[in-house]
Amino acid sequence: MFSLIICSNDPAKLAAVENMYRATFGDHSWELIGIPDAKSLAEGYNRGVARSTGDILIFSHDDVEILGPDFPARLTSHLSHFDLLGIAGARQLINAAWASIGPPEIFGQVVHLLRDGRFSVDIFGTPTPAVSKIQALDGVFMAARRSLLERIRFDAETFDHFHLYDIDFSYQAYHAGFKIGVANDINLLHHSQGNFDENWQRYAERFDQKWRGHYTPRYGPSARCCRVTVNSRAQALKIMTPSYWSD
Repeated sequence: MFSLIICSNDPAKLAAVENMYRATFGDHSWELIGIPDAKSLAEGYNRGVARSTGDILIFSHDDVEILGPDFPARLTSHLSHFDLLGIAGARQLINAAWASIGPPEIFGQVVHLLRDGRFSVDIFGTPTPAVSKIQALDGVFMAARRSLLERIRFDAETFDHFHLYDIDFSYQAYHAGFKIGVANDINLLHHSQGNFDENWQRYAERFDQKWRGHYTPRYGPSARCCRVTVNSRAQALKIMTPSYWSD
């Protein structure tokens, strides 16, 4: 049983992503828990967890598409080895921006829809099917075993807006001894990109204060292994296939 938790105040977006996931889940048992009035993503996700009944809990943005096949089977397989899973993250955290440390400590891949209708594929590390020993995950998509949520909650007091809830949650899980992974065979299209504005910086300072002493903050530009621009979802999916790089 999968519990899909989505915070969205846009009924059209919620309906579209619900239809996408319905097609993706197929005959598998799942439930959608939509939170239309979240005070923050941390608060909304905690409320969704309290309402959920599934063995696997998924936290997803409302503007994504799953591109590859066999999503439920791949997710279930990965969560037989990991307690928490994402599609991008870092093995070492040096500040509130998970990708700041750059290669070879960042992993994952994601497609973004560009304004001209083309697709940008960001590859953060060698796309083996799964990467272990992750410390922090990007929150565009995360999935966890229920056993983790019985011990870890999103920090809605410190992160009472829409930034850093994800890095803090995954970093909590890492320090609690849970196994965290990045899946490169769950291929995701994100219709928007991150906004590192003044609000983000304010919550980054909160993150640094909360975790002071657990890492030595240093700063630099976020990096990736490569970025490829293509014309179709099919081309993007081909590039994101681990066998594409090994061939």
